Amino acid sequence: MRFPLTFAALLWAGMTLSQTPGNIEAVECDPASDRWFVSNGSSLLVTEDLGESWSFFGEAQASHGMEVLNGHLYAIGDNVIRAYDLESADEVGSLSIPGVGFLNGMGSHSDGFLVVSDFSSGRLYTVDVTEPQQMQYSLLAGNFGATPNGVVIDEANFRAVVVCWGNNADILAVDLESGDVNPLVEGSGMGNLDGVDMDGEGRFYVSSWSPTRVTRFSSDFADSETVVTGADGLSNPADISYSVSADLLGVANSGSDEVTFHSFAEANGLHEVFGWHAEHSGNNLVVSLSAGGAVEWTVHDALGRVLGQGVEWLPAGTSRLPWPAAHPGSLVVLRCNGDVLSLR
Repeated sequence: MRFPLTFAALLWAGMTLSQTPGNIEAVECDPASDRWFVSNGSSLLVTEDLGESWSFFGEAQASHGMEVLNGHLYAIGDNVIRAYDLESADEVGSLSIPGVGFLNGMGSHSDGFLVVSDFSSGRLYTVDVTEPQQMQYSLLAGNFGATPNGVVIDEANFRAVVVCWGNNADILAVDLESGDVNPLVEGSGMGNLDGVDMDGEGRFYVSSWSPTRVTRFSSDFADSETVVTGADGLSNPADISYSVSADLLGVANSGSDEVTFHSFAEANGLHEVFGWHAEHSGNNLVVSLSAGGAVEWTVHDALGRVLGQGVEWLPAGTSRLPWPAAHPGSLVVLRCNGDVLSLR
């Protein structure tokens, strides 16, 4: 049963009732607020605790791709692109492109435009969103012999990277000025590529249904490795979103209607500074000191805000303390004897 939108508006105004995602296809990170959106059929949900609880994002709608850009959330809902204010959740603009078949994937450029894929017609559209109230579109590319699905914009190379549907699917580069299409991976060996996003090092993450996994490609697509599999909770992984600040990948699993989160923070290595070292080991912070002393710790979220802090007086040798960060991806800064190190 789906609650009517008037009830959803009441929930947004202050009533608390946790929702369960259903008919999900896309997930999107809002890095400024450390929260995640998920498409929910004819509504749109948001979580601030990595999926432990979800609530309606006002009366917003999303059935497929979404992008956070310049204070707005852009979402595809049944072939209509809508712009929502990130603060109020109010709809501020909408765009219907004549003749489209099935708008699916979406990528964004910080200069104020989107690239949207039409799965059915095999076309890509550029959407100017510098004025969200008056969005304008143009055809970027079409008739290139593939079924475009997920889209991410590689700003450094001024191209859209597009993953395609079908057997032994291709990964394509589309020049954002000319619309020229060139293969990055011709015949990936994977079937039904769905989502794509980038990390802070310029590497690409691609979800596939066959096999069920997320593959990470180097920035030049010369190398690849499997980084998430079905054993990690994937089920028909659809759209994906990468939080660069937290090194966290969110995956919308259309087969299970669950969003799974996968951390790639370099958190588990050993860090050593001037006679003392520390590591994040499971649920523990392990600190070794050559001489007893005070170890100060501060926990920061993805925006650098302080979530907690404290100090421990530890003896010489190795001590095991509870890991002080409750939120996955938080940064723990340690200070001892005038030296500083960071762990995730």
